[in-house]
Amino acid sequence: MLYIVLPAYNEDEALPDLLADIEQNCVSIPHLIVVVNDGSTDRTQDVVHKYSLMHNNVHEVNHTQNQGLGAALNSGFQYVLNLNNQNRGFLPENDVNLKQEDPDMVITLDADNTQPADRIPLLYEKICTGADLVIASRYVQGGEQHGLSLGRRVLSWGAGRVMHYFVPITGVRDYSCGYRAYRLSILAEGTRLYGPNIIQSRNFSGMVELLLKVAPLAEHVTEVPLKLHYELKKGASKMRIGATIWGYVQLIYQMKCQRWSTVEWAEE
Repeated sequence: MLYIVLPAYNEDEALPDLLADIEQNCVSIPHLIVVVNDGSTDRTQDVVHKYSLMHNNVHEVNHTQNQGLGAALNSGFQYVLNLNNQNRGFLPENDVNLKQEDPDMVITLDADNTQPADRIPLLYEKICTGADLVIASRYVQGGEQHGLSLGRRVLSWGAGRVMHYFVPITGVRDYSCGYRAYRLSILAEGTRLYGPNIIQSRNFSGMVELLLKVAPLAEHVTEVPLKLHYELKKGASKMRIGATIWGYVQLIYQMKCQRWSTVEWAEE
């Protein structure tokens, strides 16, 4: 079963197009979409609620206050793990499209419609054929990024180079991109090891933190090319570059010292 987790904060304009794009690309894949509304102050909650009433495979999780990307993903993962334990998905067992040999998995991507849903079938296939963790990468052959400021480009590239130097992961070039597929079993094991709040970071470095925690649990990690289109983003970026850089410094310290819970994380 494929679970798609979308952390969303003030994305009422982008979500309809993204949800339609997901449905178009996943028509042949049994899937369930979990949108985590992280305390949005626009109409995001209304948009998600409307879709959940119209489509039984769209589920909503709501935070009353904005808690950050990491907390939104934590909530999405816990929702999926609980749902999977209860029912192993929303489709009847005799559904002809549900192959019993296909593993349960989670795909995460941004809710701002800058990451095209056409990567989902490729990520899905990679997990089905043996991968445990797959990253949609801007830095492999065929990967591109458009519309990012020079500062954001340097930050993403530099984060990858620094992390590769201090905590190299075989098969990974794009450490910070959150467009990924995880075999559900490694997220379950990560939750067992680190607790339900597997991501502690309060800023965008949480994506790197999650990767550093779950990659050692994966036997096969790989990447597929991503063409990022940041020029499609509606509204201002929610990333604070200074806080994110400080978050990376904290991650390296904690990874080297194996002290995941001792640092006071920088706010978003």
